[in-house]
Amino acid sequence: MSPTLKQLKYLTAIEDTGSFSRAAEMCFITQSTLSAGIKELELIFDAPLVNRANIRKIALTPLGQSISDKARQILRDVDTMMDSAQGMQAPLTGPLRLGVIPTIAPYLLPAMLPALQQEFPNLELQIQEGLSQDIVRNLSAGALDVILLALPYNTPGAHQEPLFEERFCLAAHQDRKVPRQLLINQLENETLLLLEDGHCMRDHALSACHLQQPQERKNFSATSLATLIQMVGHGYGVTLLPDMVVQSG
Repeated sequence: MSPTLKQLKYLTAIEDTGSFSRAAEMCFITQSTLSAGIKELELIFDAPLVNRANIRKIALTPLGQSISDKARQILRDVDTMMDSAQGMQAPLTGPLRLGVIPTIAPYLLPAMLPALQQEFPNLELQIQEGLSQDIVRNLSAGALDVILLALPYNTPGAHQEPLFEERFCLAAHQDRKVPRQLLINQLENETLLLLEDGHCMRDHALSACHLQQPQERKNFSATSLATLIQMVGHGYGVTLLPDMVVQSG
């Protein structure tokens, strides 16, 4: 008797969530159905695959981890086969799960979506917004088909295709006189407003300008570019914005 694709999906979901209930939600089934599927899988392999000792954080056994790793590749291969079959019928037809970071989504998608809908009317675009680390993990797990993020960023097992380059623009309060050409070292004494940890644009801004790490300089952080712009507008400091944000108004 061989394991089914559903059973393998149940196992990877438990690894991703650390919970039977959340894994069941991810798979759109009841918890009892998922539990039964895992028990059948353990009977097939004649060994426990899930360590149930800590009910707050369910973990896989070493064998379960090994099977889960192989299961992910199997599930990706099956998805690839299905996509290939669908792609032979018509390009960009059916569901496409797109992950995109929040510093790109509200500025690029409004310009991109109408053209996609017009050229590919049968495309069912499913958009998931999240931080780079989250959408890369979901891509590796097979929960997303393609992602939009800022490079450089490590995406194991995925092909990267650069789409365009984006320049940084300095944003300051409208009453401040800022020279059109600004030297990097002139930012050292500024109150630099950045996105909070976890946003790749924070690291890109610091790296591009060779600035000190946040703990070594006076700074504030925010959860969104919109918040940064409001803070700059009220004179709390300066920030660096991608050109697409400036062009969007």
